[in-house]
Amino acid sequence: MTGRTATERNSAMSRRQILDLVHRFADAELNGDAAAYERLLTPDFTGIGPVGFVLDGRQWAARHDDLTNHAFEVLDPQVRLYGDAAVVTAVQRQRTTARGHDASGSFRLTLVAVRDGDRWAIANLQLSGPLRPPTAPPPSAPATGDPETISRDELRTAIAAGTAVTVDALPAPAYDRRHLPSALNLTAEDAPASAGDVLPDRAARIVVYSTDTSCTRGPDLAAELKRLGYRNVRLYADGIEDWVAAGLPIETGGGA
Repeated sequence: MTGRTATERNSAMSRRQILDLVHRFADAELNGDAAAYERLLTPDFTGIGPVGFVLDGRQWAARHDDLTNHAFEVLDPQVRLYGDAAVVTAVQRQRTTARGHDASGSFRLTLVAVRDGDRWAIANLQLSGPLRPPTAPPPSAPATGDPETISRDELRTAIAAGTAVTVDALPAPAYDRRHLPSALNLTAEDAPASAGDVLPDRAARIVVYSTDTSCTRGPDLAAELKRLGYRNVRLYADGIEDWVAAGLPIETGGGA
């Protein structure tokens, strides 16, 4: 068996350097290390977020003034080399709070790196998503659409009477910090695998909520439950922020 050629050795070294670059990028995102981006990004860097906003390097670093990553990882990075450039595809998974709202999720990450002397730097980054598990509606599932909503007063009455199952659609850390009385916890991402355990009665009256009207997690979970065959799902669109602003009681901890 012959040894590797110089080209193969250089290619292997470049891949290791690029994977290290991706690892350092993930560390900078997790720690909000704005100074690290000066070493990680090219001067003409462009970053494109999951909803289409375009940021230069300074603006990308400044995002951390308004957001906190409680957990952040780049999964299964795949590197393709093209001379002094490389394309990396991966999945970015994060548990994030942005301007007081939950911005957690998994996103498809495409990253373009270029060689700058003896180092690699990120020239472009684009996110798409959030990713959702593929699910097909069962034959008996009702047609999907905008979920029927419920007001705060209606929900308060239903909770007091025990006539509705309330479900917090936020990730577990947010649920643990505070949730509506007796609320269960289930996210749209986990619903395909876990809804049957959390909500065994598909005919039950279910009320889903998240942060407020700007948060998509509540509507996403309501739609997911309808696709899974739950027949009586309503959305408290104003969410826990409205509940707290009204001075109504909340619970904390992981058990409902």
